[in-house]
Amino acid sequence: MNVAITTFFQSQTNYGQLLQAFAMQQVLMKLGHYAYTIRYGFHEQLKPVFAKEKTSSDFCRLLCNQKKLSAGVGTEADRCFDRFRRDHLNLSDSAYNTLDELRSFPPAADCYLTGSDQVWAQLLSQRNNPTFFLDFGKKNVRRIAYAPSFSLSSYPNELNPLLKKHLKRFYAISTREKTGVEICRKVGHKAEWVVDPTMLLDGPYYRRLAAESRTVLPENYAFVYHVNIEKQDLPCWPLFRMYNSKSGIKNIAVHANGEGKDREVVEFLSSDATYMYPTIQDWIRLIDGSRYVLTTSFHGMVFAILLHKPFFVSLRPESMFAGNDRVTDILSELGLTDHIVTSSTDVDAMLLQPIDWDAVDRKLEVLRSRSMDYLEQGLSGKKRHWWNMFFS
Repeated sequence: MNVAITTFFQSQTNYGQLLQAFAMQQVLMKLGHYAYTIRYGFHEQLKPVFAKEKTSSDFCRLLCNQKKLSAGVGTEADRCFDRFRRDHLNLSDSAYNTLDELRSFPPAADCYLTGSDQVWAQLLSQRNNPTFFLDFGKKNVRRIAYAPSFSLSSYPNELNPLLKKHLKRFYAISTREKTGVEICRKVGHKAEWVVDPTMLLDGPYYRRLAAESRTVLPENYAFVYHVNIEKQDLPCWPLFRMYNSKSGIKNIAVHANGEGKDREVVEFLSSDATYMYPTIQDWIRLIDGSRYVLTTSFHGMVFAILLHKPFFVSLRPESMFAGNDRVTDILSELGLTDHIVTSSTDVDAMLLQPIDWDAVDRKLEVLRSRSMDYLEQGLSGKKRHWWNMFFS
C-alpha cells in the first residue's frame, strides 16, 4: 500500500519535528508499506533542497560528517537538516503551497495519513488548514489520523461544527493527548490515544541512526535541550547549576530556536554552558552519552526515555503553550511523573535513585503494542473487536 503523509517536516531547528516525520515513515515501511511525506509548504517558502535530487556538494557532506562539536560556535547550517531530509525522508515528487493545489492535483496514494506533531493546532478558521484534515483527493482513499496534537484543552466552540464535518472523512482517528480524544468525542467522533510515532521505535533503532555521526563528543556533561522558553520559565535552573558545579559536570546546551533567541537565555541561566548546533544524529548521541538530560521539550524527554537516560522535564507555562498534556500523559502512563522538575526538586536524590528501566520498558511496550494495533487495523481496513481494546 502507498501511504501519503501530511505533517510538519520543514523546520531548520526543531529536532523532534523532523524525527517524528522520520519515525512515522520508518514504522509504515516496517509494516510493509511505501510511505512518503507530501511536500506541503504550510505558508513557508518551499526551498529547492526539498527536491529529490542530490543538490549538496561532497564537501558539505564531508563537513557534516567530520565536524567537531565546538564550544560556542556554529550556525543553523551545521545541523544539516536539509541533508537529513534528503537522505532519510521520502518526499512527494510534487510540491504544494495551498490546499487548492492539493485538490487540483492530489498525490497518488491508497491511504492518506495525517500526523503526528501539532498539525491539528492549525485552526479550521484558516483557509488552508483543512489540509491537515485530509480535505483533498478521491473520496475512496482511506484516511487515518495518527497522533496529531490539537495543543488545546478544548476546541473553540464556534469551530466545533467545522471540526465535526472534517473528522467525518476519517476511517480511524487517534490523537497524541487524551484531551484530544475528549475534543473529538465532544463533536461526536470516537478517537483513541496513541503514543508519538517516535516511541514506536526503540532505543537500539535510534542508536543505529546515531552511528552515522562521526563527531567527537565531550565527557562528563549534562545535556540541555529547551524550546520556546523565557528567562523566568526555568526557576529550577540554579539547582542544576549548583549540582553540576559540585559534581564537575559541564552543561551542553543545544541551540533550539532560530535567530539566536535562546542563546541569551542560556547565558543568563548558566555562564559555563557550551552551545551547540548538532545534526540529528549528533543530537541523539549527545543524549545517549550524557550524565542526565534537562529539557522543556516533549521529544527531548521522549529520547531520554528511549535511550534510558536520567532526565528532568520542566513544564512550560500554560499561558505561553498549552502543550503540557502530551508530557504529563506519557509520564503518567510510564510512572515517571516525579521527573517533572520544580524549584523544590532534590536533584541529588533524584539522580541517586536509579530509574527501573525494565519496568518502564514493559509499560511502554504495552502502549506501543496498542498503538501499533490501532495503526495496522486502520491501514488494513479491519475494524477492531471490542476485546482488543482492553486486552491487547
